[in-house]
Amino acid sequence: MTWHDQIREARIALGLSQKALAAKVGVSQAAIAKIETKAVQTTEVLDKLCEALGLNPASLPEDAFGTARPPQRQPPVQGLSIPEYARDPAYWAAAAGLVGDVPLYASAEGGAGALIIERDPIGTAKRPPLLQGVKDGYAIYLVGESMAPEFEPGDTLFVNPRLPVLANTTCVFYNTQSDEPRAMVKRFLSSTEDEWHVQQFRPEREFDLSRAEWGVRHRIVSKNFR
Repeated sequence: MTWHDQIREARIALGLSQKALAAKVGVSQAAIAKIETKAVQTTEVLDKLCEALGLNPASLPEDAFGTARPPQRQPPVQGLSIPEYARDPAYWAAAAGLVGDVPLYASAEGGAGALIIERDPIGTAKRPPLLQGVKDGYAIYLVGESMAPEFEPGDTLFVNPRLPVLANTTCVFYNTQSDEPRAMVKRFLSSTEDEWHVQQFRPEREFDLSRAEWGVRHRIVSKNFR
């Protein structure tokens, strides 16, 4: 799979049209089409595309980023003494939040299947294998029964905010227009330019969430049972 294919598949997984993705990164739809059809071998907006699509830039070839990207590696400064602990890759992995425990956030019922997520973590949870090496992974202590039996009250949900969302995966949707940190845990089914089509299990129903209101979604990758 080429970097062009990764861009296309990540866009489709997020339910974005070429036009919508182009608007996010400030280019024309034709520019996105050229990238996805491999008509270009470099683009100076690849960093912006990675950010918009939740891709790790390190997974793409450096020569695809064009001339606008600053050098990724700098030569060592002569005479600079590097502490021994800084020579250990595990030190930098921990500093970057890629290993170790993840922050655990409490939630409270917010009515109609919604949650209120505490702004500050109440503790930490052991990082599961699916969050190893993932920056900004976190956990939520769940309340409410709208997603039972998949997720029960008291389960701890582990979330990867950088993983592209696929159809029929369960996500945390965050309200970007509320003063409170409101969220919903629902199964993502499909999307349009304006809405997410989602499902809950108790009571069982399918409905739409406005993308303008519920603008952020993070994919749940595993759980600990209560």
